[in-house]
Amino acid sequence: MAAEPQLEIKKPPPRPALTSVLALGLVGLVVLVLTPALVRSAQPAPAVTVVRGKMGSKVDFFRDTTVQEILRRKNFEVIVDNSGSREVATHDVARYDFVFPSGQPAAEMIMKTNMGAQAYVPFVSPIVLATYRPYAEALHELGIATPMTPDSNSPLYYRIDVSRFVELTELGTRWNDIGIREHGIQNNNLVLAHTCDVCLSNSGGTYQGLIAYAKNGGSVASSEAEVAALAESMKPLYRAQGAPTPDRVPFYLSPEGKRIAPIVVIYEHQYLAHQLRRPAGQPDEDRVLLYPADHFETQPAFIALNDNGRKLAQLLRTDPQLRTRAVELGFRVLDAEQDTASPQLTRLLNDRGIEAPSAGNDHTRAYLPTLDLFEMLITTIGGCR
Repeated sequence: MAAEPQLEIKKPPPRPALTSVLALGLVGLVVLVLTPALVRSAQPAPAVTVVRGKMGSKVDFFRDTTVQEILRRKNFEVIVDNSGSREVATHDVARYDFVFPSGQPAAEMIMKTNMGAQAYVPFVSPIVLATYRPYAEALHELGIATPMTPDSNSPLYYRIDVSRFVELTELGTRWNDIGIREHGIQNNNLVLAHTCDVCLSNSGGTYQGLIAYAKNGGSVASSEAEVAALAESMKPLYRAQGAPTPDRVPFYLSPEGKRIAPIVVIYEHQYLAHQLRRPAGQPDEDRVLLYPADHFETQPAFIALNDNGRKLAQLLRTDPQLRTRAVELGFRVLDAEQDTASPQLTRLLNDRGIEAPSAGNDHTRAYLPTLDLFEMLITTIGGCR
C-alpha cells in the first residue's frame, strides 16, 4: 500500500528590507534622544570663581550652608577667614579678594592703605546691648531703660541711656544694689556691659566710642587732650570686664549667660537670627535688646580689593536669593538706592510672630572721633600693640 503524501508548509522568506528599515529607525531614535545629552556633556562646565575673604561677625553669613549653596549655583566658591574687624584692618590683606569689616573705622583704615579698593554696603546691623528681661526691667525701674513698645506685656526692645548706665559702673553699683533680687535673680556682680576685645573687634571698639561720646557730654572728642583724658577715665570700666574674649554671643545664648555676663555688646542680626531659628510664634521672650538712646550704627563695609571681589559684591547687592537669605539671618538689607533699609526684615519677623525692632534704628551714623583719634582712644583703653 502506497504511503500517504506528506504536506510540507514552508515558512515565508524573511523580509530583509523591512527589518533593515526598522533597525535603522530604532538606531536613529536612540541617536536623536541621546544627542542633546551628549552635546551637553561635551560642553565644558562653567568656570568656578574662587573668592577669598577675611572678616569678623559677618562670617556667619558666608558660612551659612544655604548661602554657600546659592553661591555654588552662581559658580562662586567663597572661602573666608574669621578675624576681628580691627585685626583685619591692621594686618596685610594682599592675599584676599575682599575684606568685610563691621564698621567705618576699620573700613577707613583699609581703604587708606589699599589703593583701588571699592566699598559696598549690602546690608547693615546695629550694635546693641543684649540682656535678659529681669535685668532690662531692673534698669527700667531706675528710668535708665525704656520699652520701645510700652503697651506690650513682653517687649523685646528697650532704649537705654548709656550715660546713666555707665555712671552705675563708675559708682561701683552691683546688680543686687538695684533690686535684681525682686526679679528672682541673685547677682552681686558689677553693673556693666561686656564687650569683645577692643584691640581686635569693631563692636568692642565702637562701644568704647559710644561711652566716650556719652562721657564727653554728648559731643565727639576732637583733640588729643580730650581723647587722652577720656581714655584714662575709661580704662577701669574696660578692665572690670576681666579677660577679653573674641566672641560674646555663645555666652549670651548659653544657660549660664544670665549669671556670667548679663549684658553683652553684640550685633542686632545675631539676636534676630537666634529668634528666627525658633518655631514660628514662639519667640524667646527672656532675652531682649537694649538700643542706645544716642542712635549710632556700624556700617559693615564689603571692600572689594580686585575684580573677583567686585563681582561678588555686585552679586550680594542684586541677587534676590542672597538678599532673602541675609534677611533670614537677621540682617537689614538695603534698598536699590543703597540708602535705606528694605522692609523685608520687618515683614519676615511679623510673619514669624516676632516683634520687629524700630526701623528708626537703621543706617544712622555713629558719633565717633576721627580715625586717628579713635585709634588713640582704643589703643590707650585696651593697651593694644
